[in-house]
Amino acid sequence: MARLYITLYGVLFITIAFFFASLNWFPDLVLHGTVKRYYERAMLGAYELVENRLQGKPPSSWEEVIRDLEPHFHYGLGLYTLDRIEASEKQKRIVQTGELIFLEEVEQTRFFRRVFDSDQYLMMVLGPNPEQEERDQVAGIVYLIEAKFLAREPADWPTVLMELDRIFDMPLSLFSIDDPALPQDRLVDIEAGKTVILGLEEMKETYYKRLGESDQVFRAGPFPLPPLIRYFNPILYFLLALLIALAVYVWVRPVWRDLTRIDRGVRELGAGDLDTRLLVRRRSALKPLADAFNTMADRLQRLIHSHRELTGAVSHELRTPIARLRFRVDMLEEPLREGDRERHISAMRKDIQELEELVSESLSYSRLDRERPELVLEPVNLNDWLNELLIDLEESLPTQRIVCECSVDTVDTVVNLDSRLMGRAVKNLLRNAHRHAASKIVLRGDCGNGEASIVVEDDGTGVPEEERERIFEPFARLDSARDRESGGVGLGLAIVNQIARWHDGRVWVENSGLGGARFIIAWPEQATENLKE
Repeated sequence: MARLYITLYGVLFITIAFFFASLNWFPDLVLHGTVKRYYERAMLGAYELVENRLQGKPPSSWEEVIRDLEPHFHYGLGLYTLDRIEASEKQKRIVQTGELIFLEEVEQTRFFRRVFDSDQYLMMVLGPNPEQEERDQVAGIVYLIEAKFLAREPADWPTVLMELDRIFDMPLSLFSIDDPALPQDRLVDIEAGKTVILGLEEMKETYYKRLGESDQVFRAGPFPLPPLIRYFNPILYFLLALLIALAVYVWVRPVWRDLTRIDRGVRELGAGDLDTRLLVRRRSALKPLADAFNTMADRLQRLIHSHRELTGAVSHELRTPIARLRFRVDMLEEPLREGDRERHISAMRKDIQELEELVSESLSYSRLDRERPELVLEPVNLNDWLNELLIDLEESLPTQRIVCECSVDTVDTVVNLDSRLMGRAVKNLLRNAHRHAASKIVLRGDCGNGEASIVVEDDGTGVPEEERERIFEPFARLDSARDRESGGVGLGLAIVNQIARWHDGRVWVENSGLGGARFIIAWPEQATENLKE
């Protein structure tokens, strides 16, 4: 779960960090062309009016004309040479061609345009955008427009309006002072000759200015911002939301795909398909869950398969003693001599004992196969422990034929093992050897090459090489038929194999020097030590 959250937060952090980092270049990339066209519409007319003032005058007098106009341009007006313009080389090449360039700063925007074909460049400045500041920054342009009208007779003003309309890329018109189309709430300011600007909040600026003392009012606008500029902030918010949604989708899609696989796998497993396994990406956040599911499915499949095998095998194994018991019961119903009756009763007791052994071993194997016990590893002196094991076996198994060998190298060897489980494994091997040995059984413990081992060998008939793996399977026996004298139930070696695996070890059988079979249990021994007196 932590991996899911870390991945999600990582994706969101990278997305948001990328978004804010892109604010350094994205607006300029997207808006530069739109802003340039907007500024050209707003400023080229003003540049045209100033150049009209410079038209026909020698360049040496341009500075004086600009100084006369400068008081009307509150944010700045001046002539610059190219080397004084703090612009990039690319922008300098552009302005040399006669195009308008702009340099945006924190509180203002400076514009430059080449004056005719001279080496002089006219600079104008626009400042912040509230109405007072807007009025101040357009005061110079308004002055030039008003001066152009007042320099002509009122009868020629429509012609002047057409000339201005040619150089200003916005609607221009003239109104009578009493025209109801004028904003009545600002009529007093208009009559007083103030420059009135409306529509700043709506970003549709409209300018009103009474021409001198005449009854005519000049209107410029509305001059709306381009939609891309007007709605740029909402567009940015939308792009941020879109980026987050895209990032979440990129994160969710593989997770959702893996969840769908898990859901399908759970349903298939629930429907009885025990071969179902989940395949997810190695780097998937749900990989631990899929691994846990596959482990569970493997274990469940093994348990069910083992249960089926055990049920079938036990059912098969129960048939023989039950059939014999049924036969003995039928025989006892017949008139028999006393000796025959005792013989049948004794045989029935052995069959019952065999049934008890079969049930006990089957339950033990089923329990051991179903769940892995918690091993209680403890250090023991291997040879002393084997001798104690033989003493415990005296009541249930004749030990006269068993020889416990002890080499000089392993007299004081200490190993780690689970005494209860490993003791059961060794006892099973000894019982198995007792059933097949002719006269001698050897038991010994060894330790070397990082492994501890216990060896049980006998002088019986041995185990054919082709059967040496199969005999560790449940109910596997070399005897072709059940022989109560030497058979067993076929689960002892399977239990030995299980206990060896729980110790991370193994068990195998090979030929013995005594002529029979040698069974060896070996497991890693990291804590082996020699006790020194």
